[in-house]
Amino acid sequence: MVDQPSQNLNTHSLYSFEQEDDEAYWSNDDNEDITPADDEIGLNWDDEGVDVGHSEGCEEVDYKDSEEEDRILSNCESDDREHGLLSDSEDEQSFHCSKSNPNEMIEISVGQEFDNVQHFRRVLENYVIKNGFDLNRIKNEKRRFRAKCSNEGCPWFIYAALVESGTKFRIQKLNNVHECNGVLESKEASYKWIASQFEGTLKNNPKMPVKGMKDELVSNLGIKASMKKMYRAKKRAMDKLNGNYANSYQRLRDYAQILKQSNPNTLVKMKFVPSFDQDRRPALKFQRFMLSFVALKNGFINGCRWFIGLDGCHLKGHFRGVLLSAVALDANNGIFSIAVCICESECADSWKWFLAILSEWLNIENQSRVTFRTDRQKGILLGLEAYWHGATVRHCARHIFANLRSNHPDIIYRNLFWTAARATSEKEWEDNMNKIKTAKKDTQAAYDYLIKIDKKQWARHAFPDDVKVDHVTNNLNESWNSWLNEYKDNPVLTLMEFIRKKVMKRLYKRHSDARKWIGKLPPTVRRKLNVSRQEGRYVRVLMASEYEFEVIDENNKTFIVNMQNKTCDCGVYQICGIPCKHIIPCIALRHEDAADYVDKKLTVEAYLATYANIIHPLPYQSTWAVVEGLKVLSPYVKTRVGRPKIVRKREPGEEQGKRKTKQKCSCCAIFGHNKRLYKRPIDSTQHPSGTTTQDMR
Repeated sequence: MVDQPSQNLNTHSLYSFEQEDDEAYWSNDDNEDITPADDEIGLNWDDEGVDVGHSEGCEEVDYKDSEEEDRILSNCESDDREHGLLSDSEDEQSFHCSKSNPNEMIEISVGQEFDNVQHFRRVLENYVIKNGFDLNRIKNEKRRFRAKCSNEGCPWFIYAALVESGTKFRIQKLNNVHECNGVLESKEASYKWIASQFEGTLKNNPKMPVKGMKDELVSNLGIKASMKKMYRAKKRAMDKLNGNYANSYQRLRDYAQILKQSNPNTLVKMKFVPSFDQDRRPALKFQRFMLSFVALKNGFINGCRWFIGLDGCHLKGHFRGVLLSAVALDANNGIFSIAVCICESECADSWKWFLAILSEWLNIENQSRVTFRTDRQKGILLGLEAYWHGATVRHCARHIFANLRSNHPDIIYRNLFWTAARATSEKEWEDNMNKIKTAKKDTQAAYDYLIKIDKKQWARHAFPDDVKVDHVTNNLNESWNSWLNEYKDNPVLTLMEFIRKKVMKRLYKRHSDARKWIGKLPPTVRRKLNVSRQEGRYVRVLMASEYEFEVIDENNKTFIVNMQNKTCDCGVYQICGIPCKHIIPCIALRHEDAADYVDKKLTVEAYLATYANIIHPLPYQSTWAVVEGLKVLSPYVKTRVGRPKIVRKREPGEEQGKRKTKQKCSCCAIFGHNKRLYKRPIDSTQHPSGTTTQDMR
């Protein structure tokens, strides 16, 4: 029988930013039923927060937000200037092994006593490794230990045994003189010993490369080790710091219970599959875990624009899996997490499960007021169709362009497509679509492909004007995924705790910062309004009435502004909710404040409502109560062929990462070109290598 704590079916949502375009697995069953089975476990709870120390089995995380992290999550602008992905390149880090003072040597002598034989062995191991020689163990028992230097002819030897009382282990004999040259690679420096030396370093720098560890071992301790041994050492150290990957799943029910106790009414939803352990005893195999705090639910409902970005990123830990996330935008264009879910894959069933719970959790009566941004994932579309009736769906224009370019690779489509996607008026959109249609003789197919897609799903001018979000790509989710990138290879419990603590801290920090702001508008909105003010200085305004104006811009184009209806022919104001350059001078003529014309969801008041709630901290993991029930097993992992891929494969047309290698010419030894592009000097010159080159004209 499947163990089942509580069956409360509330559900919620959490985050989203960058994207991981690894392999996706689809389900072709359009009629899949996501009705919670008997083996699902549902829990509910509440909000609030502060920072606490790390939990046992979870890696200690620096929860201070760096300036770069704050930049990534604090201002997710619409993509007018760039349409490429955020770079996957990571900042260069310098890693340093915690130095235990290489010059400090361990001393041993006759009569020296130890607590037991294990204590003696540990001290002798460190002594042998630091002095650069290996042991030949003659006797290695609980009551006595005898060994000599492994080099033939070397007189060094040691003998230790239990004292008569049996309470101590004492060195009885020692010839501490070497007549050998030692060894370059000590066999005594096992991967377990190396792992113990790097625990402190890897705790602070979990991404330290194995090559860097090997170099630090040589420079700080004078010890050489093979790369295979270093890989095993790092794996052991990380397993100890993060908690074993498999054991992490066994504590998920305990984690769910403590979340419920500390944050009442917060949603935690779990799904297990009946299985058997190695001894053929009944057990549960992990399948899904969804989390959303009530603080995030209330923040989204009360302060955010009802625009939700959906995406999934592939996890890189031992059991892989996918992290599904739902994120929104606050009044300052910052990323606001709603819900996250760890599941087996980005299949239709997992997306339906996630979106069904999200719909019930947010409990929005008029779902037609909600807009979703997707990457055209089949599973997402099926889930939205089934559980979000009437909701508007936008597709990422970059994914549409990637599909277009795969069949029509001509570069001529690039600028025309993006100009059409970002057009704020129907006339401008139609003009660019016609250019695509007539650009070449064979461009009719490209035009037909785009025209078949509902323009409300990708063209800015057709977006509903009640959402006040002008994004045409899913950079919202790209940024969120990028923020999580460092922890995608951690055990599931470590990853969830990282998200909880970072979001907990961010809720308080953003609310605290906003209370110091002056005026009605957040900084990002105020900057955009100032840009409109500056551009509005170059337009001419003709008043037709108290509310109607004719505005002529610097290109002699005419736009009609209606202040009563809050509309402008350019379409910018209706879409983004911030007065455009045509409306600003009209507001000035009416002697009114432009801030009063900004949409209410883009004000400081809305921002404070978004971050008004907190997430409560959790106690230390060792104090969590253990939930009784069947053993929870880690998910099944299908081993893939080849080396695991760490860097995501970029799509056609996507901005490529910066190359880290530079070409070096073998002729002149100068970087920036190769031998083929080397330009020989006109006169005979001296080559850098000392040879003379002759003009060959």
